Amino acid sequence: MSVTEKKSLMNKKTLALLIAIITIIFVGISTLMNNSGLSNISENGSDNQPLSRSQLSKELYDEGAHIFPQSIDVTDVPFINEEGQAIGKGDNIGKWSFIFFGYTFCPDICPTTLAVMQQAWVNLSPEMQAQTQVALVSVDIERDTPEQLQTYMNYFEKEFTAFTGNLNSLRSYAAQLNAVYAKVERTDENGDVDPERGYLMDHSANITILDPNGNYYGFIKPPFSPKKMLKIITSIENSQN
Repeated sequence: MSVTEKKSLMNKKTLALLIAIITIIFVGISTLMNNSGLSNISENGSDNQPLSRSQLSKELYDEGAHIFPQSIDVTDVPFINEEGQAIGKGDNIGKWSFIFFGYTFCPDICPTTLAVMQQAWVNLSPEMQAQTQVALVSVDIERDTPEQLQTYMNYFEKEFTAFTGNLNSLRSYAAQLNAVYAKVERTDENGDVDPERGYLMDHSANITILDPNGNYYGFIKPPFSPKKMLKIITSIENSQN
């Protein structure tokens, strides 16, 4: 087995173990939170009373959610999902989208964020699940092929999706949604780039909110928790009823 093959096998095993551990942790957290009334958030939302956008912004500010006075137009940018299908803005129409910029080789924040979203997701009503989309947009288009994304996303909720594409698409989409990212090469003990260690990607940790028209509605700042995300999602979607 070549060095490259060994590295690939090690990365897959490490990824699987990391995701399994994080998922187990948040399943436990979700169970405890359900026992303390987490599911009631999904049922009651913000007392099921529609709120104006300004009221919603004030209510969710302390939760780390920033709601814009009005949505900002987002142009159509082509991507490819984990199934190898071409997608664009039209595929977001009709659903609230919660988008996270990250990558599958991320050692911590990406799998943690998706695990949190998964535990919030399972506590949504079927009606809210039907009008909600959770998506990972890869900032590592060099390594995150559709096949790699599919392997990664199989560890999470089956309704979640992931996008990859070319450099121009990523730059355009990230700029429109105020996301930043940068490639960080790993170095050896002498400070020289060590290609055998691979590289990391620095990236924004916010979750972007797109409205059902596919436009920029606001964003959510970390830290995230299932209870916090459930409140934000249900409050936003109940406000439109």
